[in-house]
Amino acid sequence: MNSENPIPIIPKGRPISWEDWLRGRRARRETGNRVAPEIIRRPRSSSDPRLRMLFNGERGLPFKKPS
Repeated sequence: MNSENPIPIIPKGRPISWEDWLRGRRARRETGNRVAPEIIRRPRSSSDPRLRMLFNGERGLPFKKPS
């Protein structure tokens, strides 16, 4: 096991830095991908016409890979 914890510890009484938040997000995403597929968006839904009207022909905002 890796002894360095990839998830930063949130300090009590002060805000977490943006960089720490991004590292934590990446670690949570990697952990979640172990138990569920990365993309879980349904291929169709009853709300498709409304969603496509709101998002220029797409069903929602595009997924972006975290950097």
